Amino acid sequence: MNMIAILHPIKQLIDSQYGFLSSMLNRFPTLLDEWIHKQEEEVERLASEYSEGDYEVYRDTYNSEISRIGPCDDEEQLFNQSMLIMVYSYYESTLLRLAKENNIEPPRPRSFAEKYGIILDDDLLRISDFLFNIVEPLRNQLCHNNSGTLFEKNKEKAETSIDLLMRKKYISIDEGRITYIDRDFIKKTLNDEYKLLIKLAEICGYQTTLSSK
Repeated sequence: MNMIAILHPIKQLIDSQYGFLSSMLNRFPTLLDEWIHKQEEEVERLASEYSEGDYEVYRDTYNSEISRIGPCDDEEQLFNQSMLIMVYSYYESTLLRLAKENNIEPPRPRSFAEKYGIILDDDLLRISDFLFNIVEPLRNQLCHNNSGTLFEKNKEKAETSIDLLMRKKYISIDEGRITYIDRDFIKKTLNDEYKLLIKLAEICGYQTTLSSK
C-alpha cells in the first residue's frame, strides 16, 4: 500500500503563496532585461525607418531615443516597493486568518504561543517584533503615499531600527519619503515570514497527514 502526504489546506496556502512571491522576486531581473531588450529593438526599428538609410540621421535618432530607456532605477524601485507591500500582506492576511479560525486575540504570534502553551524561540520572537515594528510601518508608509505614518506605532524603537536599515543600505529615506528598498531585504523578510507562519500553523495543529493511495 502506497502512502501519500497531504498538506493541510492552510499550510498548502502558506507554501503556494510563498513560492509565488519568491518566484516573482527571483524572476524580476530577467523580466527587466527582456523589457529593455524589446525597447532597444523598437528604438532600432524606429531609427531605421526615420533615417531612410542616412547613417547620421539613424545614429542621432537612435542615441536620442535610447537615452530614454536606461537606467531603469525608477521601474526597479516601483517593483521593489510593490513587492514589499505584497510580501507583508501575505504575512498579515495569513496571520489574521489563523487567528480568526482559532479565536485568538490579539492576532499576534505571542498570543498563539500563550493559548497553546508553546514557547516561541528567540529567533521567531525577533521575526515577530521586526515584522510588527518595522516592516508594517514601512508598508503603511508606502500605502499612504509617504504621508508620514512611518513612526506612529513605536517612535523610539522604529527610528532606531529603521536608522540601522539605512546604515546597512537596505533602505533609503529622503525627507520622510522611502526612495530605495533593497530586493534582498524583501527576500529575507519573505523567508522570515514563511518560517514564522509555518510554525504558527503547526502550533494550531495544521499538520501534514498520510493517506493510502
